[in-house]
Amino acid sequence: MATYTVNITSESDLEESWSDDNCPNFSFGFNESSLDECIKINETTWRATYESMELSSPKTYTYLDMVNGGEITYTLAAGEYGVRS
Repeated sequence: MATYTVNITSESDLEESWSDDNCPNFSFGFNESSLDECIKINETTWRATYESMELSSPKTYTYLDMVNGGEITYTLAAGEYGVRS
């Protein structure tokens, strides 16, 4: 996994989560849960971090289909997922 840094301006920014269209049913978020855990850049800006998910080979996942019932299985190709856009 790779670690990325993002400048944020409020604690509510840390509550943000994001998804990756190429990686269904995963949600990604920041490592820190409060501004106290972030590096303070100045009076209004802090640096937060997050980690992507890297697969060196294909990996199969199964999840419950809450709408139709049953299970859905898919395989993610090798690559990096969860990079914030």
